[in-house]
Amino acid sequence: MAENQVATYSNKPISEKQKSEEFQEHNRTYKGFLEMAKWSCIVIGIILIALYFIFIH
Repeated sequence: MAENQVATYSNKPISEKQKSEEFQEHNRTYKGFLEMAKWSCIVIGIILIALYFIFIH
């Protein structure tokens, strides 16, 4: 069911090419989100390690 639904602001039918482009854009956005989450975790880890050595060690 979800694969047949596409967000649109028009009553015109959506072509297969438009659906394909929409899905590709969704994949790029999701991949960007995952990259941002990964690098955020890495940077936070580095900051925590630095704080440990500055204040505790």
